[in-house]
Amino acid sequence: MVKPYRILIIEDDPEHAELIRMGFRRHDEFFLDFASTGEQGLEMLASIAYDLISVDLVLPGIGGLDVLVRIRKHDPDIPVVMVSGHGTTEMAVVAFENRATKYVVKSLESFRSLPYVFENLIQEAKFKASERAMREQIERSERIHRNVVENALAGIYILQDGIFKLVNPKLGEIFGCKPESLIGMPFWHLVKPDDMECISRRDQEQQAPAPIYESKVMRKDGTKRWIEFRTVPIEYEGRRAILGNLLDITQRKELEIEVLRSNRELAAIDAITERCLRPIGDIDKDLADALAHVIAGMDGADVGGVFLQEEKGLVLRALRGSVEELINFIDSIELSLLLCVAKAHRSRDEPLTWISAPILCCGKAKGAVVIACKDGNGSCLSFLERAASRIGYLLETDRITSPILPESIMPKIQTSPAQEKIL
Repeated sequence: MVKPYRILIIEDDPEHAELIRMGFRRHDEFFLDFASTGEQGLEMLASIAYDLISVDLVLPGIGGLDVLVRIRKHDPDIPVVMVSGHGTTEMAVVAFENRATKYVVKSLESFRSLPYVFENLIQEAKFKASERAMREQIERSERIHRNVVENALAGIYILQDGIFKLVNPKLGEIFGCKPESLIGMPFWHLVKPDDMECISRRDQEQQAPAPIYESKVMRKDGTKRWIEFRTVPIEYEGRRAILGNLLDITQRKELEIEVLRSNRELAAIDAITERCLRPIGDIDKDLADALAHVIAGMDGADVGGVFLQEEKGLVLRALRGSVEELINFIDSIELSLLLCVAKAHRSRDEPLTWISAPILCCGKAKGAVVIACKDGNGSCLSFLERAASRIGYLLETDRITSPILPESIMPKIQTSPAQEKIL
């Protein structure tokens, strides 16, 4: 059952009040309350919620216009109909200036039409109230959305045709630039195809709505960062687009890479140690196997050699990769440097960094391990030094005790039957 409309009629003329009541007799969807003065009507309005108020312009005590002003202070949206026996344009203008919803001139015909007028005004007011509430809800939702996006710990963006259409401040922070500078920029200006090394889709089912990827990106200052991102298709301004969120996982990724590197190095050291405990008996094969483990324990290493000191000088006893590259490096340095301490030998002309570590046997330098790698940083050098010490144990196991020649008379690399066999 539809709830009836509740109407307050403020009318001081009993005959007019009766005419209004008669006009509503066939309209049971209305419930009418009557007040004969403005004061009485305002008191009733303070205690009862009405859908519409009808006010006579001329009232004893507080006049109709004053009542209208006070009603508007109480409720700015409720429909208020000003009813007057004098249909002058000036009075209608004054009524509308004080925010009357409608102005009606008293007559028999107007009294009969009041139910339809009131219903239309109430429906219009309800529609406007609903529209306003919806608009306020949308604005509130947009404010919440804006606050969430702008203060999110993840970078949030919308791509359309590969172009940034919306970005939040965090995305600009991750890329090292102002977020507004990204608007209109193609995505690939920041994430080059060569850098898009999407290496994992973390435990996501194939039907998952937003699989997670990991990749490297280029910042404005030229530095690279690791990111984790996911995307979902959306509609933006009537067209297909991509909504993405992005996290800077550089610190976590570097720790993961460090763990992988440590595990790889540990596996290599363990394998060389195992060979020390169970040597094959052929020193050249043992050294070749140990060198293979050293190469496997380093990222980006594919060229290396093991040199042992013999009467002729340092002799190549094990080789991995290009012998030409190794010989070119040996010819470019003073060989005595290989027997001192673990060292990185950097060259501007070569893309690789050569690192070496002496092989100590019974406390004396018996040779050196030389490796070419992409990055001769401290961790690579430390690993090579540990690996070289294990190879020294291998020499002790095989009881290789060649005398150390003075550095001043140490010749360049020489060949030996064992070396020729390897080459």
